[in-house]
Amino acid sequence: MTHVSPASALSRLGMRIRERRQRSDAGEPSLTGEDEANIAAFEQLVQSTLTLLRAENDALGAGDVDRIAQLFGEKEELMKALEQRQPVIEPFLQDGGDNVSRLRELLGELAAQLTENGRLLRGMAEASSSILGEIEQLRKRESLDGIYDRAGKLRDNSATGSGGFVKNI
Repeated sequence: MTHVSPASALSRLGMRIRERRQRSDAGEPSLTGEDEANIAAFEQLVQSTLTLLRAENDALGAGDVDRIAQLFGEKEELMKALEQRQPVIEPFLQDGGDNVSRLRELLGELAAQLTENGRLLRGMAEASSSILGEIEQLRKRESLDGIYDRAGKLRDNSATGSGGFVKNI
């Protein structure tokens, strides 16, 4: 990562403010070329994230665990990049006008895909938990921790003797 000195950062900020004023005075949108490039890059990042989420949601719906595992690393990187770049874009979302209308649409779609992704992941987690519970029940049933009937329910062994046979009274 390059280090930017305080003086050069102020100079760069001054140039961007000057460019915004000039564009605004000329009746153009007050975004600088750098602002527009940042918005375009963020739009591309959101689009890539949407593509990945759709693929993951399809894999979740199909129960394709291998595909889900393959997508995990890329999803993590994209989400981290979105989080890091959001502060640069946030001010334009509020007062960027038509320049960010496409980005607003993409962000709405991203929110919907993330909601669906969360729902599908919760469903998969619940199914996994249920399967683990069944496995645990099977393990208990197969152990020698008591006497079970045909349905797999633990019998009351108070009527049995030490050999496991029912006592004659």
